[in-house]
Amino acid sequence: MRRRGEQRSGGWRTGQPGDRQGDSLSPDAHSHSNVSAASNRPHTAARPLSPDVHSCANVRDLGGYNTPSGLTLPHRFVRCGGTASITKTDLKAFEDWGVRRVLDLRSVGESPRITCRFSKQPWVMWENVGLYDVDISSPTMMPATSTNNYLVSSYLHMLATAEAIRNIFAFFAEAHEDECVLFHCAAGMDRTGMVAMLLLGLADVPREQIIADYCYSYGPAVEVDPVVEAYCATGGFASSHRKGDFFRYLLRTRLEAIANVYDALVQTHGSVRAYLQSCDVSSEHIDATFAHLVEE
Repeated sequence: MRRRGEQRSGGWRTGQPGDRQGDSLSPDAHSHSNVSAASNRPHTAARPLSPDVHSCANVRDLGGYNTPSGLTLPHRFVRCGGTASITKTDLKAFEDWGVRRVLDLRSVGESPRITCRFSKQPWVMWENVGLYDVDISSPTMMPATSTNNYLVSSYLHMLATAEAIRNIFAFFAEAHEDECVLFHCAAGMDRTGMVAMLLLGLADVPREQIIADYCYSYGPAVEVDPVVEAYCATGGFASSHRKGDFFRYLLRTRLEAIANVYDALVQTHGSVRAYLQSCDVSSEHIDATFAHLVEE
């Protein structure tokens, strides 16, 4: 039986970014679009590593990243933003991509069953596990100052909700080999970004690539990768990255937030696997999720 309102105890240690752990960021350094990634993602065997959809934001398949065990597999996990306006054509594209399980990370107050179009599809096993009560990137929530502290605090709060983490990975672990799991929130950036971080971290994807995957929600790889590479190599930003327009400010703020959160998790627990164990995610669910994502 699921226990209500449980949170994982224990503090988090934050610190400076660690050493650089890889050279290639996106699976083959092609661009990612924050509207629809399909047209810009790398191709394998003439198939794009993201569904070809246009009515849903931040669509990215997690396949193609380097791990010590091989590449992360395509058609296993897809992340995206809000699904209320997905067209019939794009629903069919997701179905053709292999999506059979959909996890909605929004809270009950956001009416997920009513507003998620996947919940009404007979070919989908749909579930709602609220990871946070609100869309923290909503203009009504985002503070005008101290944005980094706000993001880090919100993300750590998400990661402290052990019950939700257990239920998320229980859902992932039930996926069959031929089933693609889609997970999303309202915008596909924050709650979705935390879950993608955990999946890629469990697979031992290099830190630099985990940070980059999160940052592709805020710009194409051609803009994101040089900033992430410089930050992970030096712990700071090149002078050219400190200047410029709102995009660069947004990217810097978001990059620092995800790096601080990932580093806090690793410094506190040693690894994503150990963090999941601290949330009482069973070894069976951890291993099944890993096996679903990683080529062995």
